[in-house]
Amino acid sequence: EALPVHLVAALARADCAGGSSTEPAEDGSDLVEEAMPTITRVRFLTRWARLQLGLIEIKSHTMLDKVFRERPVVDHVLSAAAPCVARLQAAGDSSKIRDDSALSTIRSLVRFLEKPGICDTLKATNALSSKQFKQQRGSLDEATEAILREWHVRVLPTLSGLLLLGDELSVASPCREVASWSRAFLVTHPSTRSPPRFRTVASLTRALSRQAGAADSFLSCDSASDHEVPPEGAEHELEHASDSDTEGAGNFIFQSALSPTLSLQQAGSGIFGLMGLTTSGPSAWEFAKGAEEHGWDDPDATAISVRGPNFLRDRVKVPSPVSLCEAVQVDLFHAARDGGYPNIGAQQGGVVSELRAAGEKRFLFVVNFCMAPLHFACAFALRDPPASGGLPAASADEPAKDLLRRFVEDMDDKERSQRFKVIPWVREGPWLVQKAVGRTPAIIGKSLKINYFSQPGDYFEVSVDIFSSSAAQRILGLLKGAAKVLTMEVFFVLEGKSAEELPEQIIGGFRVSHGDLAR
Repeated sequence: EALPVHLVAALARADCAGGSSTEPAEDGSDLVEEAMPTITRVRFLTRWARLQLGLIEIKSHTMLDKVFRERPVVDHVLSAAAPCVARLQAAGDSSKIRDDSALSTIRSLVRFLEKPGICDTLKATNALSSKQFKQQRGSLDEATEAILREWHVRVLPTLSGLLLLGDELSVASPCREVASWSRAFLVTHPSTRSPPRFRTVASLTRALSRQAGAADSFLSCDSASDHEVPPEGAEHELEHASDSDTEGAGNFIFQSALSPTLSLQQAGSGIFGLMGLTTSGPSAWEFAKGAEEHGWDDPDATAISVRGPNFLRDRVKVPSPVSLCEAVQVDLFHAARDGGYPNIGAQQGGVVSELRAAGEKRFLFVVNFCMAPLHFACAFALRDPPASGGLPAASADEPAKDLLRRFVEDMDDKERSQRFKVIPWVREGPWLVQKAVGRTPAIIGKSLKINYFSQPGDYFEVSVDIFSSSAAQRILGLLKGAAKVLTMEVFFVLEGKSAEELPEQIIGGFRVSHGDLAR
């Protein structure tokens, strides 16, 4: 079944690739002649989209906020594939296409849409767009009108065109349901909106990003829009040889990275080897403090913006003072036992026991990223600890220190998970990694399982279960693939919720540089 001619022609008026738009021929043949995206580009876009959707799920406050943020992401991928669907439409039957590049690209698009949750997301974004589309013209702002027009003339025909795959699209496929709905909508609502002001998908995305707004916890520190679309050429920075994405335990960061892989139970393992104090065990990893290649260090917290003293009134963020704690060890190790070590602070040979053996007397704040059998643990110590040891006493003059003390000693786990924020920053790395990670402060306890362990007066541990979030798994898989060219910093801060708890101050952070996972 062919689409209406005016819809095929309208496709040509939308410029997916960011070039200049041209007047279409009466039969819509211009889009057929338009350069198609490469299969590498489409795979890259689908990978970008999955990462973005995962981050949106973590950071959105309400379902409507989530759908508004998801719409430009899925719409951009579908718009990019519009020339390929036009090729299928022109042929009328996929078997008649001599050049199967269009067919291959559409098949890749279908594999993306059939990933768990993607069609559900698409149904929600289409529901939002269809509801707005049916509203009286003039009742919506100009940016929304432009978005809806492009959705009607580009996104829906792309989805509808998937039905041209015929039996390749199984009856049970969620894509068939979405494609059938799209075709039905085009039949019952054939008219389009007023001509768009925005001529490219990128400009539409920026418009929607401005329109949707952003809550404070979603805003990044001086970063670009969360919906910045991938520039041409970004797909060549990482390999995208398949549509399998980066799921499964074998794809997590540092998985099978170090050879030989050593366990916490082996002689010489733990931080002594990483500090270069022994000649056996993890010393072979060469993961050392201060090394520019395959190393870690204590980053500058003053480069990070946090809630200022009057944030609740003026929403102004200010540079953090020097971090409350310094990084004293970053430890990467393979756990020999099933389930790993969710409480690394209590383990013989772990960061706490090794630091104590090395003479470290200060109270330790430990963050343990668990991705069994691997762990990435970092330990921090107060820069100016009280003479009596432990944590500082209550003081209204130092709100960040007092908040840290209450976080460790007084709060329950639920409140802790509502306070603990992570701020990542990819200093150097491929575009996709930078945008997937972002610089957005995230209260990770909303989406990741966190356990807390404490030995009063000795240490406090925040244990993060990476396996509890599919979005975190995909990001870690991406980091693994880019490790050799990646310089990344991660900071930790407690969210101040009252005037007495402001300004915020970074607890501590770490930098990892150019990890060589083959060492």
